[in-house]
Amino acid sequence: MTADDWLRHVIEIVCEGLDFAEAQQWRRRIDAELLRSTGTKTLSVVHDWHSHSLGPMLIEASARWAESAQAQEALRTLHTRASAGEPIAETEWAGALEPALRQIYRHAYPYAQAYTAASADASSYATAHGYAEAEATRFGDSYAEMHTDANARVYAEANAAANAMATAAAFAAGDVHAYAATYPFARIRAIVLACAGDDAARLSTMWNRVGAGLSDSLARADCH
Repeated sequence: MTADDWLRHVIEIVCEGLDFAEAQQWRRRIDAELLRSTGTKTLSVVHDWHSHSLGPMLIEASARWAESAQAQEALRTLHTRASAGEPIAETEWAGALEPALRQIYRHAYPYAQAYTAASADASSYATAHGYAEAEATRFGDSYAEMHTDANARVYAEANAAANAMATAAAFAAGDVHAYAATYPFARIRAIVLACAGDDAARLSTMWNRVGAGLSDSLARADCH
């Protein structure tokens, strides 16, 4: 991967999240910033983006999740320190990234859709095996709750563990090539989904905030 691959892939995923007119307008701004910015050759844009845009989004989302914002605040603090030029050890990055990412991936998991599908499948199975309608519905709901909770937990824990280790190493080394290899565009998608929940209007708002935040960070890049 090249130093700019992370940004190219992130730009693509943000454009997919915006409607056509918004994507065109945003892309023009991004292209203008890229013509004059040299900040993408380092991780300064990444740290600035998390500090000023992604971190605040996640802290706000924690209130909607009815969960503590401590993990997201701790990670934002590290990005702020890194943005100021402070070296941060891999162990410290990993210690902040893992709980923050676990929370993000848990809320990015398509719980409602997975629950509905599992409940319908289990209810159909129960009906086919002689259960009365009400019993089949209860069986489906019970199975769906157990099955979906377990899948969401495993999904969050596995993704958080893998991403935290690789990303922590990249951040500690200041290695933009290693960072690009961690598929940051996929984490950005997870952040947006986690912040939006099941609200379609909020999903559009989150993509716009992510895009605007990246544009602002690129504009500040050469000031770091």
